[in-house]
Amino acid sequence: MIDLENFLRDNGLKATRNRMEILTILMKSDAALSHTDITERLGDTYIDKVTLYRTLNVFTEKNIIHKVASEDRNWKYALHLDDNSNPETVKEHAHFVCNSCDRIFCFPMEPNIKLDASRSEGFLVNAKELRLHGLCPTCQR
Repeated sequence: MIDLENFLRDNGLKATRNRMEILTILMKSDAALSHTDITERLGDTYIDKVTLYRTLNVFTEKNIIHKVASEDRNWKYALHLDDNSNPETVKEHAHFVCNSCDRIFCFPMEPNIKLDASRSEGFLVNAKELRLHGLCPTCQR
């Protein structure tokens, strides 16, 4: 586990209790979490809705986390972890959506997949998303 205080300071943020709690919850999750999911996982730790939204927005702006729209058009939030469970900056990746439980997982993007629209056709790409659908390992059992 990393030193959350230093990690937040290295990203230009004050290391508040709320930020460290929210970051810890996201680090422990294997799938993207909604605002409601995070609130439920906070348990006895009270963080009001506005503070949670603001914190998630700041983390998104700082590229600590990213957000992805769920099938029901609600935002879910996730961060990338390197092999040592350390958060790293958001990289291009695909999302796997489980058709049974609706959980969303981040997958590394294969380097040979090209998602660029042709500039000669007048498109200017500023974001890419690849969604895969199927059954997660838990739902296959």
